[in-house]
Amino acid sequence: MKKAFCSRKIISVFILILLLSCGSSRRFLGTGLCHAKHGLTIEEEKKLGEEFKNQLEKRLELIKDPAVQKYIDTIGQNILSQLEYKPFNFNFYVYVSSDPNAFAIPAGYIYISTGLITLTENESELAGVISHEIAHVTARHIAEKIEQGTKLSMGALAAILAGIFLGSGEIAEAVGAFSLATMETLALKYSRENEEEADRLGLRYLTKAGYDGSGIVNFLKKLKGNRLEAFQLPSYLSTHPDVNMRIVYVELMLERFPKQTEPQDRTDLFHRIQAKLIAHTWNSQNAVNHFRSTLKSNPGRLDLLYGLALAHYKSGNYKEAIKEFNNALAINPNDSEILKELGICHFSEGRPEDAIPILQRSVAIDEKDASALFHLGRAYQENGNFRKAIDVYEKVKKEDKSHVEVYYNLGLAYGEIELLGKAYQNFGTFYKLQHKFETALSHFEKALEYYTVNTKESVDIQREIEEIKKKKPEKKNGNPIMKKMRPGIAPLKRFDRSFF
Repeated sequence: MKKAFCSRKIISVFILILLLSCGSSRRFLGTGLCHAKHGLTIEEEKKLGEEFKNQLEKRLELIKDPAVQKYIDTIGQNILSQLEYKPFNFNFYVYVSSDPNAFAIPAGYIYISTGLITLTENESELAGVISHEIAHVTARHIAEKIEQGTKLSMGALAAILAGIFLGSGEIAEAVGAFSLATMETLALKYSRENEEEADRLGLRYLTKAGYDGSGIVNFLKKLKGNRLEAFQLPSYLSTHPDVNMRIVYVELMLERFPKQTEPQDRTDLFHRIQAKLIAHTWNSQNAVNHFRSTLKSNPGRLDLLYGLALAHYKSGNYKEAIKEFNNALAINPNDSEILKELGICHFSEGRPEDAIPILQRSVAIDEKDASALFHLGRAYQENGNFRKAIDVYEKVKKEDKSHVEVYYNLGLAYGEIELLGKAYQNFGTFYKLQHKFETALSHFEKALEYYTVNTKESVDIQREIEEIKKKKPEKKNGNPIMKKMRPGIAPLKRFDRSFF
């Protein structure tokens, strides 16, 4: 019921956005249909896609882990590199859901569920799903459906734009909230021609990118067995109709393409990403049991030891987590990510002095890992070495200017060594990045008091102030959080580690 309620909310938002998007060039008919006089232009689709994305991000739990994001981006960009023409700047996101889904919204925003990634058996299967969704976007199927709005109810259009790769129980329940007439119009979802075109284009992109095209077929068969039979969805509620025919169609096309072999390093990375997602999204004990059980038949497999350590960490069992991280390091002593996670585990256990040398080893191997640098800074800061913490935090800023929390920690560290101008300046940047402009403004104005006029620092701060004053400040109850607080006085909170 909770899932159905959330899905109804998301689809309701889709409907609201579509209603608002019907401007002067589109009009509402008495029957509640969105009528398009002209086809949806690229610019119109970009605007609509941005609105969808903003609303989705308020309702989906997105995975923020840099390693996961980099992995998905690499697959997506590898496929996109095979396109001669890209109508949009594509963006890829992973969101938390046990259902194996993937969907595209207007203008090339593609979402993949954690359940789908953990269900696939190799990168080629995952790439096949992503390639298929890219093909729906490049073929402008979404724009086509919006253009056909005179025949389509708003509820049906919303369900189409969800674009689920294969019938979803969540979407089926959500659609049940609409009227029977609305449900019947779902027969006008992605047409068979749309699906065949997306399969054809997706397979071409996939194989040109060096992937094994059979991954598409294998995953379709897996979903058919695991999802459609389990949920017994009626055909009109499946956004991708006639799976059997699609499988046959893709198998015939595959005869024209050579079979590709997946490089071992990509296989290892794929398994590690899966382990990370299982440890993060599954119940901790279930994840521990899964990794232990799988290790019995695959003893010494690095990704499984890594996943088991992460699962123990998530449950708060630091002793077992440290043991398994060390078991993994016995196989690969120079694995920077495992070293980083082990250091974080020691820090969370309340032993920053043990975390520091381990995180130093991780950073020495990968000096551009902003996450490892940030946690090393946290360990220095917790251990009272504020100047070293500041040096490391400044490196984090160079590697990842969007790393929000580093500015807050810099504010605290600079406050501890009495550099209050820099402290307030970093607090200001922290709140600015959070779009808390009134609070940011108060900190920048306070920072300005500590600098001589026309110095580089004062000029930079004044520029920030002028920029913020052009924006509409957020409404707040009471004074800004840090307005009357001397930087550095706030206690350094123990790092609440989540993997993402």
